[in-house]
Amino acid sequence: MRKIFSLLIVFVVTVTFFATAHATDYQLEQVVVISRHNLRNSLKAGDDRGLLTLRGGEMETLMGQYFGAQLRAQGLFPKNAQPSVGEVRFYANSYQRTIATAKYFSAGAFPIANIPIEYHRALGQKDRVFLPQVEPAFTKKLSAEANGKKLIADFRKEIATVERLSGEKFNPADSSVKVRKEVAELRAEGSLSKINLAADAILMDYYDGKVSYSDAEMRDVAKISSLLINSNFDRPLGAKVFASPMLAVISDELNTTGRKFSFICGHDSNLSSLLTALGVEEYTLPGTIEWRVPIASKIVIKKFRGTDDTEYASLSLVYPSTAQIINREMLTLDNPPMNVALKLRGLQAVDANATYKLSDVLQRISDAQIVDGRRAA
Repeated sequence: MRKIFSLLIVFVVTVTFFATAHATDYQLEQVVVISRHNLRNSLKAGDDRGLLTLRGGEMETLMGQYFGAQLRAQGLFPKNAQPSVGEVRFYANSYQRTIATAKYFSAGAFPIANIPIEYHRALGQKDRVFLPQVEPAFTKKLSAEANGKKLIADFRKEIATVERLSGEKFNPADSSVKVRKEVAELRAEGSLSKINLAADAILMDYYDGKVSYSDAEMRDVAKISSLLINSNFDRPLGAKVFASPMLAVISDELNTTGRKFSFICGHDSNLSSLLTALGVEEYTLPGTIEWRVPIASKIVIKKFRGTDDTEYASLSLVYPSTAQIINREMLTLDNPPMNVALKLRGLQAVDANATYKLSDVLQRISDAQIVDGRRAA
């Protein structure tokens, strides 16, 4: 009897192995890209603050060219594609840097298609998909979750580096972190705000080749530049509230019949909150001085159909390396940007490449919009 039981186990394991191996033969059907804008002027640049730079446009065109080559190589679009109405969607927050990033990417990926960029508010006004409002019921909880004192204490070493490089002085007595009024986003106050702005200026100048510091120094600078944004990784409630409208858009894109490619352009805050809300496991980023969502990075969701006629999905974080940005390198299939597979905590993958059943991913996206027992978006 024990022998029969052992043979049964071997049979089940063998069937499971071959079923999994069979399902790993996929055909790409759709790609959804959620992008951070590319290089911009620093937030201290006066009237030009926050505008996408020429170098940012150049880098985003290269990213678009790379994605276009990959889409052709995987059979989603032909050479010189002019997609039909509904096959592609480009949607951006209503800021110059996000609209321009989408335009440059589309020029690289679909250079003769003249694809319109969709945005919903007047230029410079916030689209609430990208910067959602907060219901009063959440404000107190979000403030408690922020824990600004711990955030400041945990990064004193990095703050000291920015002080030394910028000449800006930090005073913990006048510094705090608060939730922006009616918005699920943190703001720095007092000298912490000045340190944050100084770090942002150093980082943008570094990418533009205007200053040169060690990798260790620039990692410290990058952490302070994105300190409040990346705090989303440690704020499960705040991340869900912030990400919910975007999650609803992503779900709609993945369920839109005939859609082949979507490009949604927002900010680092959108990517960081999505990663937390979706329950992405910890990951490491090769080739960059940045911490969690590098400049120009993109969450890429690919939808496949397996040979078993089941739909599957994979997620990855794609971004140019620091060297590729500084050296203005061409991005090609032979010299691609960095690509890090994203694993979803608690979700069963069907292969070693972190591929999931699409139905499971869509359920995770739906569940991530439930905040305190009700749907936030």
